[in-house]
Amino acid sequence: MEEAVYYRESADAVYVKATGHVTALVCPPLKARLFARLDQEPPVVDIFLELSECEYMDSTFLGLIVGTQKRFSRPVRGSSGGTVQLYGVNEACRGLLRTIGVLSIVKLQKGELELPEDMEKISGGERATARFLLDAHEELSELSQENRKRFSALTSVLRSAIESEDGKQ
Repeated sequence: MEEAVYYRESADAVYVKATGHVTALVCPPLKARLFARLDQEPPVVDIFLELSECEYMDSTFLGLIVGTQKRFSRPVRGSSGGTVQLYGVNEACRGLLRTIGVLSIVKLQKGELELPEDMEKISGGERATARFLLDAHEELSELSQENRKRFSALTSVLRSAIESEDGKQ
């Protein structure tokens, strides 16, 4: 199954559908859209993430879910904040979400989510930068001591890469 992410906004909700093996390839444009919408009026009341066709999600996508939840849960402009709702999570993805600790901060829903028609496919754009990857993995590392250990080598390499790039500019 093709890696793809589909996106649609309604007046006060955001719908995301992930299919296939979802990786860092689609995360930067998805994050840009999600975070831009969270900064607009009217406030977002619901974020729905439909995963029934998602076979796998990498740690960058998991970090994006965590970052989105953190941003969405902040009270803004009269909203009380909210919780990202996940639908259609298979056992493999549920295991990843549980192991990394994401299930402790999002809402796992039963049943099917009725998605809006004409969802826009978000294509992978530019490669995820070292800064983007570091941010996603720092989000995961904040969830638990186990995650700090799990991602410590990667975050160290990414920090070094960023410092090296900053030194060249």
